[in-house]
Amino acid sequence: MCQPGWSVPVCCLLLTVLCTAGPAVGQPFARDLRVEVTVNQIGFAPEASKRCVLRAPGPEGFEVIRTSDRKVVFSGRFVVSDGDFGRFLVGDFSAVQEAGTYCVQAGPSRSYPFRIAAGIYDDAVGTIVGYFALQRCGPSETGYLAPCHCDDAVRLDNGQHQDTTGGWHDASDLRKWVGATIHGMIGLAQVHDLTTDAGRRRRIVEELRWGNRYFLNMQEPDGSVMNHVGGDALRHGDGNRWTDNVIGPEGGEPNTVDPAPGGTRSKMTIVGRKDDRVIQTKPLDRLGQYKFVIAQAMMARLTRQSDRRYSDTCLDAARRCYDWCATRGPERTADTLGGALAAAVELYKSTGQEKYKNEAIACAARLTELQITQPLDPKDPVRGFYRRTGTSPEPLRDIWNGCWHLFGLCDLAELFPDHADADHWRQAIRLYTVDYLATMSKRNGFGIVPHGFFSKTDPGGNRRIGDYWYRYFMPPGSGSSWWVGINANLASAGIGLVRAAKIVNDPSLRSVAQRQLDWILGCNPFYASTVVGLGHNHPPRFVNGNEFYPPTPLLPGAVMNGLGGTAEDQPFVGEGIYNVSEYWTPMVSYTMWLMALLQRE
Repeated sequence: MCQPGWSVPVCCLLLTVLCTAGPAVGQPFARDLRVEVTVNQIGFAPEASKRCVLRAPGPEGFEVIRTSDRKVVFSGRFVVSDGDFGRFLVGDFSAVQEAGTYCVQAGPSRSYPFRIAAGIYDDAVGTIVGYFALQRCGPSETGYLAPCHCDDAVRLDNGQHQDTTGGWHDASDLRKWVGATIHGMIGLAQVHDLTTDAGRRRRIVEELRWGNRYFLNMQEPDGSVMNHVGGDALRHGDGNRWTDNVIGPEGGEPNTVDPAPGGTRSKMTIVGRKDDRVIQTKPLDRLGQYKFVIAQAMMARLTRQSDRRYSDTCLDAARRCYDWCATRGPERTADTLGGALAAAVELYKSTGQEKYKNEAIACAARLTELQITQPLDPKDPVRGFYRRTGTSPEPLRDIWNGCWHLFGLCDLAELFPDHADADHWRQAIRLYTVDYLATMSKRNGFGIVPHGFFSKTDPGGNRRIGDYWYRYFMPPGSGSSWWVGINANLASAGIGLVRAAKIVNDPSLRSVAQRQLDWILGCNPFYASTVVGLGHNHPPRFVNGNEFYPPTPLLPGAVMNGLGGTAEDQPFVGEGIYNVSEYWTPMVSYTMWLMALLQRE
């Protein structure tokens, strides 16, 4: 369209140029932006450690630009990192502390915009808290397909109906694994204690009570907690479905549970309608039982002033489960010792009883006996991780259960700093965080911590220190096709690092913790944030289209399993596979907990 004052020949010339030049995308004066500088796409607290990473080769320096006026506020030089994931350029701009929105420019490459602010993760944590309301199961008003599963469930052992409504769906499924979803209770309770926002605290309490409706009903009279509802009762996926929300058997067909393929068990008739889901009644594993204790003890404290009767119910549930675990004999493995230690501490906080304090201290003593205290190699300072048991050289490794061995020791050191054993606890914390996590994080340009060590053979990647090999990612297809990404491992390690920084008086550990969150929020080789609705360039969505319909939608605040690794232990993003892109409650909970903790610190 001709503008006022233009002559007809000018307009005709302009039209001729536009028509003969082809689509605008092909204009010779256009330039696609190279968004190749990786950075935490949400941003940083003002005094936080701040880094950007660019794949080498590249320019020698970089600039931090304020987006509002395009002013360069900082210029820095890259440091070359020849690490386990290849050669990268690492830039530090921790000196930039003024609140605002920025991007990093490095030659022709730039980053996504990010913010620096005192409450930098407030909105992100709020979004993740909101994820739980979307995953509610039962007669809720917020679940993404509410009401659902109002007929949950019938017991596998005797076929009788038992009310187990409530709780949250796990992952991108409809299953309610207690061992996974109990992390929602712990993560939400931790965020409640780390925030001063009264509205958010009320919202979290409401969410916790919804989730706990399920967990309390999964506890047996003997104190143990059952395994799951809607999971794999006798074969994979046999309970991962929608139901008609009607409690049987009136007007419905009886339900039957088929044996696993190749099994000899006859079909079992379940009282109820044909689509009713099943409670796997066998007890949850020991670490999961201790997490139930932790959740109930925290819930008891959190509701003591507002609802004493409910608080007492939660505390009674915690005690009975803890006592049931005690009847099973002393813990021997590093992971369950960590869980027992943390559970005893939470019960001590809730009751003040010396019994729980003494049992926590005894667990700490047995746990420290499993720690590797000598360097793995005379030329390498790495040490401080744990053997799984006292009779096996195999190290403790975990991908989603969390660093409860570290959390428990931090609890003791914080509660009883003058105890006769306090120096031993602080030394164990220092060995694990400084000599293991922080030291290992220096072996790659992104500063992330490993999945763990292997003692018997190279699991892939050919990364060896002394007599051990290590990996950052679970080996894909090694003995099993099951593996998941590293977000829970990184976030839980980050939580322990932040707590340890104060206990051992080493502020550099907070910087290592920041790197773990940075990776989750986009500072990785794929520039991919793995939190739905936060940041950019997310991995492709996982859709479970084989077991139920409609599938779980995109849920804001969902934290994916996280990036995985190849057989050679190089980062891998997948194409919408569950291993990377599915939502798991531990990943969600540890990530929001780490955000809240870093922001407070």
